[in-house]
Amino acid sequence: MMLLLRLAACSTWFVEDDGVEITVTNEVATPYREGGPDVVLIVLDTLRADHLSQAGYPLETSPGLDKLSERSVRFESAWAPSPWTVPSTTSILTGQHPLRHQLRRYGDVLSPDVNTLAERVRLAGWHTLAWSYNVSVAPRLGHAQGFDKFTKNTGRVLGYLPAGRMTQHAIDWVGTPRTEPSFLYLQPMNCHGPYRVPKADRKRLLGRPPDPRFVYYAGPMGRILKGSLLSARDRVDEAYLTSLREQYDTAIRYETDQIGLLIDALDDAGRLDGALVILTSDHGEELFEHGGFSHGYSLHQEVLHVPLWVKFPGQRTEVVVTDPVSTVDVTPTVLDVLGVSDTSLDGRSLAPYQAGSGALPPRPLLFDVHWPKRIVAQGVSDGGWKYLRIDHDYQGRRGTEELFDIVADPDELVELSGGEPARIASMRSLLEGLVGQFSGGVLPANVLSEMDREQLEALGYLE
Repeated sequence: MMLLLRLAACSTWFVEDDGVEITVTNEVATPYREGGPDVVLIVLDTLRADHLSQAGYPLETSPGLDKLSERSVRFESAWAPSPWTVPSTTSILTGQHPLRHQLRRYGDVLSPDVNTLAERVRLAGWHTLAWSYNVSVAPRLGHAQGFDKFTKNTGRVLGYLPAGRMTQHAIDWVGTPRTEPSFLYLQPMNCHGPYRVPKADRKRLLGRPPDPRFVYYAGPMGRILKGSLLSARDRVDEAYLTSLREQYDTAIRYETDQIGLLIDALDDAGRLDGALVILTSDHGEELFEHGGFSHGYSLHQEVLHVPLWVKFPGQRTEVVVTDPVSTVDVTPTVLDVLGVSDTSLDGRSLAPYQAGSGALPPRPLLFDVHWPKRIVAQGVSDGGWKYLRIDHDYQGRRGTEELFDIVADPDELVELSGGEPARIASMRSLLEGLVGQFSGGVLPANVLSEMDREQLEALGYLE
């Protein structure tokens, strides 16, 4: 096997003219390998599964993903372990549940003792590159561990860069001759409020720009979430929600069109067929289904149900899987395909599904959110039932238990705990057992005091 040597480099920072900061994180010379599939992991921030065209959504929100979908395993029941970025993205990048890696608060820093996916594949000989436009996925929080280069947005929080800039960087990489395999990580932000879309792209979905009356974290949304003024729900009418959905869907169309350009570039360069490409999201978005907005305020399906598509090397046909899976399974799947052994992960490889069969036994899924000003809660789904235990939330509820029949009521609109005492007791016991199984680790360091509180408050991360 031919070896190419990485140049040893001290960690350095520099700022490009476009306001993007790049850090070189590799400080030790390690050998590249020759050959092996490229890995492209795309996390479309804040993208709920049911608003994609491929999931049957009535608008053409994601035709740019058709080429990828047609040759991927599409998991129709994929779930994030937490309803906001820090815990959930960290789980994608580590294969550990939030209760294990312990990044559950804004500003928490990943311990160097936690091995990331990037670290594992870099040691196996892959060149590692990342682009993240979310301030919650950044070098200062430990997410650059294992990446040769990590590019982040240095602009204002609400002024995140457009996905087109990120995908152009990735397309430039596609056109760069090289012999070593690469691992690319992309996390664009346009589906995250305030659903920013470049002016030239705002008419692409509807033939006109979306109705502007909904304003992110202002009006009824701001009063309900920031001030817990639940009576403001009475002021939310269908026109307001139509505007919200139009803005969100337009952002999905823009962002997925950009990803489609990257998929086309890979295909045109003859590098799509042999690559491992995974597309998912860190969490969804609440569009008033349960009286709220944004994410990180509940553990309902609209903020936990995410897309998950895996295009295995050499795969050319679509496979649809209905078994429930978790985004914690992403890291084990990549390592399995690359032949990298690791038995310390909470997730499991999804590679057996490539053949189109339900090859893995069912298992319960554990959900967790620890955001004291919004909600502290945990939940579990198993055997067609979902149980939530809410310590407290922004609505003023305390010590609440909820139960849903997610087969008969997938939208979780009919709460059944009052009539199912035995089921509640069984699910409570299951939850407590899983919490005990996954809990561990030392409370991580937190750098919130070093971050821009005013900008984070504007985005809704602090209130």
